[in-house]
Amino acid sequence: MNCLNENLVIVIPARKNSKRLKNKNFKDFHGFPLFEWSIAAGLFIKHQLGGSRKISVICSSDDHQILDLIKKKYISNVYAIQRSAKLSDDKAILSDVIIDCIHRLADEGMICVDDYLGGSFILLQPTSPIRLKNDLVNFCSQIRDLGDYHSVVSVNRRYKVIKDVYKIINKGEVNSDFSIGFIGQKLITWKDIENNNTAFVDGSLYSGSVSMLKEKGFMPEAKTLAFPLSIDNSIDIDTEEEFKDALLLIKKLKELGIEYVKPRI
Repeated sequence: MNCLNENLVIVIPARKNSKRLKNKNFKDFHGFPLFEWSIAAGLFIKHQLGGSRKISVICSSDDHQILDLIKKKYISNVYAIQRSAKLSDDKAILSDVIIDCIHRLADEGMICVDDYLGGSFILLQPTSPIRLKNDLVNFCSQIRDLGDYHSVVSVNRRYKVIKDVYKIINKGEVNSDFSIGFIGQKLITWKDIENNNTAFVDGSLYSGSVSMLKEKGFMPEAKTLAFPLSIDNSIDIDTEEEFKDALLLIKKLKELGIEYVKPRI
């Protein structure tokens, strides 16, 4: 995948319902709805990767509050897609959400479907709102030319619980300034974790080929580069406790003078 020559969709999937933290995507996070932090990251990435190809930033949601805010505040920069009920429940697959966004925009005459189905995607989950500017710049450098790799995902080596922890393989064969290896098997026990080189896939940054989504999924084993974040601890908010941890992390970064991407007023 060479992002310099392919059209790109940057998708923020922000559905309304959540089991453990009610309406978390619209929950106030340092003065802005949680999902809006990922909108800011999407626009930052679009600027970094801008060139001759087409880049579309899309927010897919079944929440009218979210869609209305997008249409009001980001009308010329972000597409707001009303997500169907079928793609809004717990069983919905994010690859289907991305493909749906492309088809919906094509149906409305906003894009040419073939231009994007043959292109690439970036997925920014709103539950991982804290993204350092330096990490985003390096991530964009990483995905400019993935060669034979199908995708790249952000990871962190520090984690406290078994949650989306994967084995990192073929570390010595990676030709990249930023990657630490390839994503391998998902691990579910501390015994497996102790016996392997591992990392937590945090949901902050995903990128890959649209055409490979249906066939291989987001993280094809041994074909997905693991991009290490420089942040001390990755944030993937599912609970009130994790939300509070994220607030504390923002405060710490601000005190240290570390730049992160945030929404504009």
